[in-house]
Amino acid sequence: MKKKFTTTLDEELIKLAKIKAIEENISVAELIEKLLRNFLEEK
Repeated sequence: MKKKFTTTLDEELIKLAKIKAIEENISVAELIEKLLRNFLEEK
């Protein structure tokens, strides 16, 4: 189940995330979820 999550990030980081999401043909939410899952699996 997906749930809305709101946070504050650096403006430049948001810009870079949007660009990367476009390059990957996914949404920013999908990009952040993918990165967070990868990060947590490494720990």
